[in-house]
Order: sequence, then C-alpha cells, then structure tokens
Amino acid sequence: MKKIIAVLIGVLFSATLSIAADDLFSKIDKNKDGKISEKEYVDAVAATFNKYDLNKNGVLSKEEIKSIEKIESEKFIKDVDSNNDGKIDKQEFIGAAVNKFLQMDKNKDNYINKKEWN
Repeated sequence: MKKIIAVLIGVLFSATLSIAADDLFSKIDKNKDGKISEKEYVDAVAATFNKYDLNKNGVLSKEEIKSIEKIESEKFIKDVDSNNDGKIDKQEFIGAAVNKFLQMDKNKDNYINKKEWN
C-alpha cells in the first residue's frame, strides 16, 4: 500500500507497484464508491494483522513482523509498540493504521481517495 501499510504493509516504488496499489485500493474499497472510509481501512488492517498473527495469540512477535514484506521489524516495533513490551498487539497495530489513515486523508473529509492513496 503506500506508506503504512509502512505501518502496515506496502510501499509503492514503481509503476508496477502503483498498479498493485490501485488493485489494493479496489480491494479495500468494499462498497466500490471510489474512496476508502476509515472503517474500510481499519477492517483491512485488522485482516492484515490476523494474517500475520501466525500463532493467533493476539500479538505480533518480532518473528511474525519479520515475515511482513517491506517492513523493517525493529523500526516498526519501535514506532508502534506503545507499551514497550517488544510486541505489537492488535490495538497498537490498528492505532498506527488510524494515524496513517489520518495522515493520508489530506483534505480531511474522512475518506482516502485515489489521489491521496497514490
């Protein structure tokens, strides 16, 4: 995705990744209205958390975070781990995503449009 999902998951580097980003935008935009609401974004982030929580214990360990492509695990933990336990729980993960959503929502209309996404 673009930056969070530097907190979450994807980073756009080239035209090829831009196409992938458009595809991801379409997948997150569940109601197909051409914009992503905070709820759609958080739902996608929660699903991402669940995907990488391999042992289903409700937290992402350093090892689980290392399995996420394009994420520098040490920096990610430092930036997101608000209780400093060395792991990322779902609340911390979603909180970071909400912050990223608010950063991406440049026009502050509570939606991310394709221009803001790219």
